[in-house]
Amino acid sequence: MTWGSKRNWFDWVNGAVMVLICIGTIYPFLYILNISLSSPVAANQTGLHLWPEGFRLTAYRGIWEDRHFLRSYVNIVAVTAIGTFLGLLVSACAAYTLSRKRFPFRKSVLGLLTVTIVFNGGLIPYYLVVRQLNLIDTWIPLWLPVMTGVFNIIILKNFFLAVPQELEESAKIDGATDFRVFGTIIVPLSKPVLATVGLWLAVQLWNDWFSPYLFINSPDKVTLPLVLRKYVVENDLTQVGSFARAIAQVTEQPTSTQIVSAVIIVSILPMLVAYPYIQRFFVKGILFGSIKE
Repeated sequence: MTWGSKRNWFDWVNGAVMVLICIGTIYPFLYILNISLSSPVAANQTGLHLWPEGFRLTAYRGIWEDRHFLRSYVNIVAVTAIGTFLGLLVSACAAYTLSRKRFPFRKSVLGLLTVTIVFNGGLIPYYLVVRQLNLIDTWIPLWLPVMTGVFNIIILKNFFLAVPQELEESAKIDGATDFRVFGTIIVPLSKPVLATVGLWLAVQLWNDWFSPYLFINSPDKVTLPLVLRKYVVENDLTQVGSFARAIAQVTEQPTSTQIVSAVIIVSILPMLVAYPYIQRFFVKGILFGSIKE
């Protein structure tokens, strides 16, 4: 549909539904943002909060002073960055191997991998294996699931199959090895699907609180989702709240709702910044990766 074309009732209904969905999606975020930036008096008022009233940064300054929160933030950035890299590297290598027709038993191996999507060992065997390998209180158990994601391997494999075989054959004639073909031809041509799968892995690692809850014991290794759960679900704002109240004036101490809102905004900010840059790869990456051989 273009602005110059004649519109029917379906276009108007479709447009109205999309507007409602956009409002329902954007307003909760704006509400949380405005509450975190408003004065305590304005934040306690009921009704719509379309913009900050009595602009304050006290809640954010309280978060900044909370070293426990900052440490968990640095930890989750490290876990997400390293885990996404390892997940893409292992998944892409496995997918490239399974996409080559000269690889023996590739269909059998792919079939066995596909079975694990439906049938797997479960949580308790995985925990026992991690404990037996002395990996408790390390970040490795957080990365292992994303490095062995069969769904991502299948998506990558199908995309690699769409790359013309003639490019690989020409490189082989010129003396290129498999590693060189993979690094200089396959990877540069697969940026859309790599960006798409990379964003999936990053979001999975960034939001995962259950795995750190099981495997991380040291306070220095705790990641952001655990701290976020402590603040939002358990409403334990002892540390960050004390910093915020120490910074604020006596009559303008931030409320617990403001502190929780500020924590939520800070925790989702990296994904909000990264998503618009990667979103343009989604259609091409998923479309080619979903085509069956």
